[in-house]
Amino acid sequence: MAHYYFENTPHGTRKNGTKLNTKTHYDYIFREGEYAHMENREEDLAFTSYGNMPSWADHPGMFWEETDAHRDKPDGRAYREFRFALQEEFTLAENMELVEQLLKETGIKDHHAYSYAIHDKAATFDKGHRNIHCHLMFNEKIIERDRPLSSDKFFNHYAVNRAGEATQGYRSSREFITKEMTLHLRKRWAEMVNEKFQEKGLSTFISEKTLNVQREELVLSGKNEEAELLNRTPAPHLGSAYRNPVVMQRIIDQFAQTDHESDCPENAEETDISSLSSKEQNILVFANDVLLRQVARQIQQERLRLQKEQDAERAKIEAVEIMEEPLIISIGDVYSYLEETASTYRTLADDKLAAYKALKPQILNDQQLRLAAQDKAFNHQYDKTRKAYAKTAKKLNRIKELATSLYGIPAKTHELAECSKKIKLLTEERNVLGKQLNNYRRAIDDDAKEKIDDIFKTLQHENTEKQLQSKRLYAEYLSIKKQADKYIETAQKLSTENMDTILFTDKLPAILNRKCKIDGIQPISKLKILVYKGDSYALLEQLPPPVNSDKSIDNSYTVTAVKLGDNISRGTVPKYELHVMTNNNKWKIQKTSIPIKNDSTPEIVRLYTPHESRQKNAASQKNLARHSHPILQVAHSHQKKIISSHISTLAKKLISKEKDIHLDALWNDESEVKDKAKNAEDKIYQGWTL
Repeated sequence: MAHYYFENTPHGTRKNGTKLNTKTHYDYIFREGEYAHMENREEDLAFTSYGNMPSWADHPGMFWEETDAHRDKPDGRAYREFRFALQEEFTLAENMELVEQLLKETGIKDHHAYSYAIHDKAATFDKGHRNIHCHLMFNEKIIERDRPLSSDKFFNHYAVNRAGEATQGYRSSREFITKEMTLHLRKRWAEMVNEKFQEKGLSTFISEKTLNVQREELVLSGKNEEAELLNRTPAPHLGSAYRNPVVMQRIIDQFAQTDHESDCPENAEETDISSLSSKEQNILVFANDVLLRQVARQIQQERLRLQKEQDAERAKIEAVEIMEEPLIISIGDVYSYLEETASTYRTLADDKLAAYKALKPQILNDQQLRLAAQDKAFNHQYDKTRKAYAKTAKKLNRIKELATSLYGIPAKTHELAECSKKIKLLTEERNVLGKQLNNYRRAIDDDAKEKIDDIFKTLQHENTEKQLQSKRLYAEYLSIKKQADKYIETAQKLSTENMDTILFTDKLPAILNRKCKIDGIQPISKLKILVYKGDSYALLEQLPPPVNSDKSIDNSYTVTAVKLGDNISRGTVPKYELHVMTNNNKWKIQKTSIPIKNDSTPEIVRLYTPHESRQKNAASQKNLARHSHPILQVAHSHQKKIISSHISTLAKKLISKEKDIHLDALWNDESEVKDKAKNAEDKIYQGWTL
């Protein structure tokens, strides 16, 4: 279960007050050197890491050995250590993330040489739980990355010359020595761990606060049972005493006695603590504290179990509500689907075209295949020699032309001589290459002919496969591009339409009731209801608390509302203006009216979320769903699949350009019963075609 401790120690000390040897302490926490094969300890080393070690230190142990060697005072400190608990509710990777976050936030990650080890072992007095903790050692010298120092200067005191330039060691940080910083670190570590608990959906938490403060907070929150368990003396730290078999047995015996006395208080004998030795007192307090913490864990586990059951029940109810929510699909939904699908098809088409273009140059004619077979028969030296011969011959011809132009010009005698030397060298090179080519050509017509023919047949077969693959790729490219063009064309036609026009509804009631939601978000059941002439109106704005009627004070207001029982048309209902005033400390409706817009049509209220709002909130809604209860995640996923299926079906109908597309809203899987006025309204919506 979750537990907390965080210590900020400036170089550990022995019992006699002298400083620990830094390298020895490093070896201990890293299980190296003489601690590499400690009995019953090898398995507890879970992970080690280090950083910012200077170039002269081949290994962290070498660095820490040097830090001790350069301590200028017996009481000087070579390192500072954070020792803190990690949580068994987290994986090793998650605990490592928290350690790395602490390193980053404190600046140790960027400015100090550090090493840390994570130990993981069974808890000494509760084998059902793990004791996971971290030892973080760091040197307080603030490293300057643009001024690397050798070991003989690294630990020197910081100094500057007359020009203000640093000449000796690094500055030493004083950031971590204050009590305020320790308190800050303790609080911040608790916050980081609790944030991770919350991220994982766990209701447990840890606290850096004292038992008394935690107890007071629990009392205020009504958790009296847990609060009483904190009404105790904190357990003393027994250090390594419990490793003594005799002391260990005494502690176990005290556990058993305390446990028995808690079960049978009438038989318990009162203990005179003052008569006990200091060690016996510590063991008694320790045993009481351990047992109380175990009881606290049991209560917390039971509370968590009940909380999980309640969460599951709530999630089931919410899941049913999610599955019963109306499905409303607008032009904007289909348009977004068309755009996204077109983009996917375009990407696929581009990939096919790129693969086709990459394959095309690999398809050769018979002459090219024959040359390739000849070259392969001679380990790819034939083509290399042929190209070298052509290059040399070309260079030779160019030099000969230059030499011809220099004949008879006295001032160019030196250049002519240089050309003659180059002609001689190039001629010799060409002749050597020519002989090699002739040898290859004789072999091609004689000794290597059969081998070349076999290679040629193999290359022909491979070439035929590439031709077929090339044709397939191009055909797939054309097919996918055609699909992309269809989606793009249909999306362009829809782009001129009102994105909030409804194309499909399911489970949306025919008349307005308390289960409907304003803008698809605000349940009408949560709104204030006023009754007027037998009709119920749900207010869309809040009214101030009613006050005593006074003729000298105007207590009348105008608010907007929707009327329960109104017919739902295309996912909307009429909006009403209510003139209300207080009467006997209650709000009463005096008059109702339907406001008219500038285009002479009545104002309406949507019962679905406009497409633009849904697009903006999509990321946050997805994130909320991902961190919700698994039952709700399943419900959201199922609902999303149903909506996606309907959107896909509508999109395919539009792409196929069917002339008889039926875009009427559906009510509870049955076509709406229309009167003449409704049919006339539908003609307005069905006036557009693709």
